[in-house]
Amino acid sequence: MPPDNSSHRLGLLAVTSLCLFGALFARLWFLQAVEGKDLEEQVTTNSTREVVIPAPRGRILAADNVVLVDNRDSIVLAVDPQDFRQLDDDGRQQLLERLSGALSRGRKAEDRVTVAFLTRRMNDGRFSQFRPVPIAEDLSVEDEIYFKEQADRYPTVVVEHQTVRAYPYGSLAAHVLGYVGQLSEDQWKDLKKLNDRDKPYEQGDEIGKSGVEATYEQYLRGTPGRRVYEVDRAGHVVREITSRRIAPKQGDDVHLSIDLRVQYRTEQALQASIINSNSPTQAGAAVVLDPRNGQVKAMASYPTYDPSLLVGGISQDLFDELTDPKTKALSNRAVQDAYPAASTFKLASSYAGLSLGLISPDDYIADGGSVQLCSPPRTTDGCLKKNSGGGAGMGRINLSTAITRSSDVYFYNLGVKAWRGYDNGKGPLAEDAFQRQIEVLGYGEKTGIDLTAETAGRVPTPESNRKLADTLWERSRDNYGGDEAVWQDARRWKAGYNADVAIGQFDTLVSPIQTANAYASLANPEGRLYRPSVLAAVKRANSDEIVKPFEAQVIRTVDWKTWRPSLLEGFSGVAQSGLGTAFRVFEGFPLQTWPVAGKTGTAQVGTKKNPKPDNSLFVGFGPTNEPEYVASVMIQGGGFGAQAAAPAVRMIFEPIATGRIGPNGTGDFRVPRGGTVDGEAAAQEGSSIGRGAGD
Repeated sequence: MPPDNSSHRLGLLAVTSLCLFGALFARLWFLQAVEGKDLEEQVTTNSTREVVIPAPRGRILAADNVVLVDNRDSIVLAVDPQDFRQLDDDGRQQLLERLSGALSRGRKAEDRVTVAFLTRRMNDGRFSQFRPVPIAEDLSVEDEIYFKEQADRYPTVVVEHQTVRAYPYGSLAAHVLGYVGQLSEDQWKDLKKLNDRDKPYEQGDEIGKSGVEATYEQYLRGTPGRRVYEVDRAGHVVREITSRRIAPKQGDDVHLSIDLRVQYRTEQALQASIINSNSPTQAGAAVVLDPRNGQVKAMASYPTYDPSLLVGGISQDLFDELTDPKTKALSNRAVQDAYPAASTFKLASSYAGLSLGLISPDDYIADGGSVQLCSPPRTTDGCLKKNSGGGAGMGRINLSTAITRSSDVYFYNLGVKAWRGYDNGKGPLAEDAFQRQIEVLGYGEKTGIDLTAETAGRVPTPESNRKLADTLWERSRDNYGGDEAVWQDARRWKAGYNADVAIGQFDTLVSPIQTANAYASLANPEGRLYRPSVLAAVKRANSDEIVKPFEAQVIRTVDWKTWRPSLLEGFSGVAQSGLGTAFRVFEGFPLQTWPVAGKTGTAQVGTKKNPKPDNSLFVGFGPTNEPEYVASVMIQGGGFGAQAAAPAVRMIFEPIATGRIGPNGTGDFRVPRGGTVDGEAAAQEGSSIGRGAGD
């Protein structure tokens, strides 16, 4: 080969090499100088994983600073998902079988921990892959020692200590407190879109499900901590970056307006009266309000439940038991359910009649025991309306006497007057004028109490009646025998409907909290209808620093005008007059020093085809000169209002009236350790209370 060709080729090779190295160095310079920072951040992001560390929830305390919900230490057995996946198939299977055997030892067959359960747990996407997956909670110290000593037999298994909810007073106030549980799929979908930046949730986290735990979740939930791990390209943890660790912070404490002693006494009284009534349903509810600001002093629902059974999750069998339609143990009957109002509704009817000018406190009527609504007169089709208890007449009565003796005839006439005031558009009143005035006292709408799933109840109106008839007709014309004339007649609002609404029947449904709140507006001298609340204050954990104070909220002011004295006279007579429907119940009660006013109610809930015992209701307040307490009690299937519900209210008020439950913790009334209510003992105590047949 000629020398010049060789030199030429070497020259070309040198130039090519220089170009390639130049391009390489240029690229390296560009990556280092121009994109270096971005790439560094990208690499760092890709090689770290942030793990959220759950924080303890805040406590829930009663008004006297007694802790109702606390945190306790729980020994938890968990499996590290990273290490678990490093095992081969046989190793994983053997581990799960050993765990199943160890955790099932001594358990009944239905309670054993199966391999299938453990497999599902490890594959459950709700748990973080960078945090041990819990497979068993509340282990004993002996179990903890065993698993630590036998660590070689249980590779990837760790024993941790976690904080869980504790209930020093068991089921006391369970429906107020509520419970926590793991995020549902729907909750997680909602939270993923609007997750709290300061207190973010992860899919396996717990959240308040009901009661105070749910309402005040934003305060009770602690601020989660952080741990940041460096991981390799396969996602395996290399080390923790301790400089970026953030410790979790406990949630705020929620202080309630609940008076623990009044709460215990209310649950005692409710259970006693349910037992003594021989009610086939064995269910009821009670609520005690402070009419001066709307704060709840006590709230009870029966059957009840022990929230500690729900800690760490709930089995399907237990959930089915607690939600059984026959018992509805998880349901707060004082707030979530509505029942026929019966004669306790006569306060609202009185207000409506007075406001519309249909009655005056000084007007008298002749109560002959019944009222005929039809022409020609007949006893069918609801035409003949009688007083409760067979239709005995009460003679010449006015508003106060009608309330004291619970005259249905007086209020039937009032309802008919309201109907005639409209009379198909001929009169001066709107067709729903009577109902609109009733609603001023809060019936037919939610009170806005700071508890979950409140019902609005129902006040039937001409419009709601038409809608019901139309719905039934559209659903199936057989509902009206295929006869359009029958359907059109069902759409009409009749005098008898208004008459029944006036005594709290005809599908007039109210909750115990609504009834208590309506009467609180009368007990309150200013007529203020407050938004009920269970809150006293939210404070920083274990401190007196207030985060959220209680602020009384007035829904509206009810103008009782000059009628209040006549109404108070009538309701006071219920308990204090010899003709009052609850007079026998309050015999021996210190009425001279602690006078009580109230109203009995007997709600018909059965039909001729499906007879059921009446519901028993009573609402009372006292002391009537300066009311501090309003109590509303409803006992399903309890009979007359004076037979079951009124004795329960007396039991609630008596230790307050005698000073056994005094202000600021004074008095000798004590809540037993653990808060367990002895229903049978309470029933024995309540059996000495007089009973009447008044509605």
